Amino acid sequence: MTDPANPSLIASPSQPRALVRNSIQLNIVIIVDVARAIAAGTLDDAVMLVDNSVDRDEKPSPGRGTTGLATQAQPGMVLNWIIYPVGPFGDPVPAAIDAISFAQKVCFKLQSYGAVDIPRSPDYVPGVTPVYDYWAGMVLPKLAAGSYPYDVTLRLGEERMTLTGATLDIWYIPPDDSEMLLRDDAAEARPIRRVG
Repeated sequence: MTDPANPSLIASPSQPRALVRNSIQLNIVIIVDVARAIAAGTLDDAVMLVDNSVDRDEKPSPGRGTTGLATQAQPGMVLNWIIYPVGPFGDPVPAAIDAISFAQKVCFKLQSYGAVDIPRSPDYVPGVTPVYDYWAGMVLPKLAAGSYPYDVTLRLGEERMTLTGATLDIWYIPPDDSEMLLRDDAAEARPIRRVG
């Protein structure tokens, strides 16, 4: 039990702040109607994006369910981009993320991870068997707050199509006054996390 007169400097999940922090990992799911995209030759009206993030008002990320998703994140978070293809019955068309690009460096180790899960797919057929891969990267720890647009290139069968309009919104949760500590030898207060 914590003594209120001497609070611990370790954060407690049972005592969250009024302003919620997002998870250390965020998932951005790209839902694509493969048949519609291939038939139309474009991703227009064939894609939507969703995530598990919230904004400063604890509401879902702006643009959720559209191609203009603005994922809310803080520096140091890991982002996972996952593709979820949907389509009519019939011959499956493989779908994968081919590339994710920002105009400047925003994520550390932004790349594809995973591969075909052979134990679950013993009858692996190249180009047909689902691939259990995803893209991930960690938001740079000292990235400035702001909005960072990015493009996602999808590979649908033999076609490559690029999705534009999504952004990554970086913002910081400032410490409140109860989390500021002034050491005797410090020139200014520094943030801490307290329990109690």
